[in-house]
Amino acid sequence: RTRMMKRLVFDLLNISRMTAGKFFLEIAPANMNEIVPDEVELLASQAKEKGVALTYLPPADLIPTLYIDEQKTRQAVMNLINNAIAYAPKGRVEVSLDKDSDNVIFKVVDNGIGVPDEQKSKLFTKFYRADNAKKERPSGTGIGLYLVKRVVEDQGGQVIFFSQAGHGSTFGFSLPIKSVPVPETEQKK
Repeated sequence: RTRMMKRLVFDLLNISRMTAGKFFLEIAPANMNEIVPDEVELLASQAKEKGVALTYLPPADLIPTLYIDEQKTRQAVMNLINNAIAYAPKGRVEVSLDKDSDNVIFKVVDNGIGVPDEQKSKLFTKFYRADNAKKERPSGTGIGLYLVKRVVEDQGGQVIFFSQAGHGSTFGFSLPIKSVPVPETEQKK
């Protein structure tokens, strides 16, 4: 619980930094083979308390080292798994890590409440929460998905999102596989 409270404080600080134009990525080699199972393990007791069957499907092949901001990517992974647990009470959450020729692909699939069609377009905006999400979890802040989108896109990745109200959701992201980091001067062009 302390670690999750710490993450919420980081989320709020990051929102403040974004607003002030001081949100920067600290790019370094990082290993999604460690990040994803670590976060699944940290959230396992929360899933158990909620009666959620949380499973992790490791990649068939070793995922290469990525040049990403490890801390912010961990926050994105945690936010997506945490949301799935919260919105799939007594359900199933399946976390997977895979890759294709160009990207590492992280997904969280749940059989929870899903997102109504008319609210999907606003879902990744700051402080927005779908109506059914507010009922299910009144204490949510509406900043987690906004931060996920920003962190993923700022690292050259893409958010993954599919949902059907009452039938669950798939959230995740892809991050590009790069053999060498892009120098900071090139990142700003």
